[in-house]
Amino acid sequence: MKMSRRGWNNIIIFAVASMILIFKYVELNNQQSESEQQLAGQLLPQGATILRIELPELVIERVGTQWRSEPPTERSIAVIDAWLHITLEPWQNALGGAASSQGVHIYLANSAAPIELTLFELGQQRWLTNWQGQLLSLDEDSYHALFPTTSL
Repeated sequence: MKMSRRGWNNIIIFAVASMILIFKYVELNNQQSESEQQLAGQLLPQGATILRIELPELVIERVGTQWRSEPPTERSIAVIDAWLHITLEPWQNALGGAASSQGVHIYLANSAAPIELTLFELGQQRWLTNWQGQLLSLDEDSYHALFPTTSL
């Protein structure tokens, strides 16, 4: 059976359109998996706007365009920035029952209920759950950035 020139043109157009769709689908899946990997160690959702953070020994809240902390600290903005941008390593092992825990509540602009995170401590080691409930290992520098001392 012989095909006309118009028939061959239609087949070529269909084949090219199919290839474009396949490449876009593969690219979209790769971007989603990369973004999921990047968010794996994030404490809060991407693009979150913090209104209030209730740490074990410090509360920082937004008042207009300023930040107020109780007890007062000079590093309120640095603490907020750390909570938004620090990336921690996922922890795959189980924690022992002897680990003590403290709650952290973070109120976001787009959510009525706070995000509840948990800080676990066992000796000198610390872990923190993120907004997805994933357990993350907390090194000493990150701990001091997220949980500052309250003395001036």
